[in-house]
Amino acid sequence: TEFDPTQEDETIFALSSGGGGTAGGATAVSVIRLTGPRSHDVLRALLVKPDQTLQDVKMPRTRMASLRTLWDPTPPSNGRDQLDSALVLTFDSPRSFTGEDVVEIHCHGSR
Repeated sequence: TEFDPTQEDETIFALSSGGGGTAGGATAVSVIRLTGPRSHDVLRALLVKPDQTLQDVKMPRTRMASLRTLWDPTPPSNGRDQLDSALVLTFDSPRSFTGEDVVEIHCHGSR
């Protein structure tokens, strides 16, 4: 479906550190923020290990940083690839900066 800026149930993904701009964008750590009704579902899909189901994933406690392994949510037929180890945080609505469910992923940066 096409993006509709008036739609209130959109989940938004944004790089909130480094990653470009006029300063060159090289960072050791990149912070990716997700906000909206599906943000926790997206994190759950990234946390599910190759031998788990979505229901087996233990989500991090709200407002507590947790070191987790991120996995490719769209696996090839021969297995799932590890993406990175990252600090992840969740914030539940309405007690977040946006008033919606929020996820922060603090992962390895790049140029």
